[in-house]
Order: sequence, then structure tokens, then C-alpha cells
Amino acid sequence: MSFSIRKCAGILLAICALVFSTDVPSAVAPLTQNSIHCLVHGQIAIINPKIKLRNGKADCSGIAVWLDPLKETPKTEPPRLSKRTLEQRGKRFIPHIMVIQVGTEVDFPNRDPFFHNVFSVYDGKPFDLGLYANGESRPVRFNRPGISHIFCNIHPQMSAVIVAVQTPYFAVSAPDGSYSIEDVPAGTYRLRLWHERSDEQQLAAESRFVTIESAVANLGLSRLDEAGYIPAAHKDKNGQDYADESHLPAYRKP
Repeated sequence: MSFSIRKCAGILLAICALVFSTDVPSAVAPLTQNSIHCLVHGQIAIINPKIKLRNGKADCSGIAVWLDPLKETPKTEPPRLSKRTLEQRGKRFIPHIMVIQVGTEVDFPNRDPFFHNVFSVYDGKPFDLGLYANGESRPVRFNRPGISHIFCNIHPQMSAVIVAVQTPYFAVSAPDGSYSIEDVPAGTYRLRLWHERSDEQQLAAESRFVTIESAVANLGLSRLDEAGYIPAAHKDKNGQDYADESHLPAYRKP
């Protein structure tokens, strides 16, 4: 009988040691807020669209979406900044809209058989890359947040926008208005949008606080109205009207 009591006592002590041990295996560790990384998705609808797709529906592409963490949201290690590329090809910038994290370096390669002169003199990151030929590329580091409107000083039809944000959690909407952001830590954020055919008032109105708690979070529908958008011609880097590009020496094939 005494042997059985001693044996039972030993088993009981072993169980207690296991239950109260601080060396909990990671596989069974309690789930904390920092350990939850979510897939965030949502939808943007365009009212009174100025541009439509071939199927007749509104073109909802090119809308920048990002999540600004609030102070009480646990900080996580941001992803390493990777270099991005904005091509000049076919007298176009590709892609037309780009969202990056502040501190990102963007290359501007010239894929056309003639010179380009990429510049930005507006909010965000002012710069002037000067003339350079096919096969050359010049970089710009976007070291502050803001909206940078990008143009070519030779070809007025060329334009692009780089949106630099202070968060790694961002996306650009697809033609149907859908977007998704991966690996977002659980927490509370401010949802922000930017669209080149929407005014600041309605963009501010669509900004809101969102709390992300589950592995897949649906942020629902945002609506933007393009009725008040009026396209306007921009000036060259010197604030002058564009000259006829065919008469510019820099336009000819180098």
C-alpha cells in the first residue's frame, strides 16, 4: 500500500511540474495580439465615373489604400525596404500609381529609344533627374511622406503618382475596386485612401478607424465620387507650357 501511495505522489508531482513550468513549448503558447497576422481586404466603388472599363463598368483601379497604426497598437518589425521600379516605356510611366513606404528608393529606367527628363515639383518629393537616354536609370529615395506627381519635361502626356506612407501596410486597388493587405498585425488602425480623381474632402470622409482581430478581416465598402473631377494640363518643370516635342533636339533618337 505504501508503495502505491509513493508512486501516486510521484506522478502527481510530475504533473504539477509540467502544468506550472515556465518553459511552455511555442506550439502551445498562449496566442497574443502580436502573434496574429491578418489578411485585410475590402472594396472601393466609384460613383459617377470619368473612366470606364471595356465592359462599361467604372474603372476603380489605382486607388491607394493604407493602414496607419495607432499608438496603442503593438509595434512589429517593419518589412525590409525593397527597391521599386517606375519604368518609362511607350511614352508612359508604368505603373501609373505606386504606393511605397517612406525611405524606399525608386529606380526610373528609360526603356524608350529617346530621351526623357523625369521630374516632380509638387508636394511630396521634389526632384529633377535631367535628360537621360535609353538603357539608363536614375534613382530617387522618397524620404518623407506625401503625394509626388511625376512628369516628363519633354512628353506632357506622361504622368504618374507615388504615394509615400509611414506604414508597411498598403495596397493599390484592382480595376474592380478590390484590394488586400497581407501580414497585418492585430490592432487598431486608421484606414486612409488616396485617389487622383477624388477631392480631399471626400477622401477625409472615407477615412475611419478599424479594429483588426481575426485572421481574415473584411473592411467593407468605401465609396468615392468622381463627379467633380476636371482634368487639367500641367506645366513643365519651369512652370511654362510645353513646347512641340518634335522640334526638341532631346526628342530625337540618341
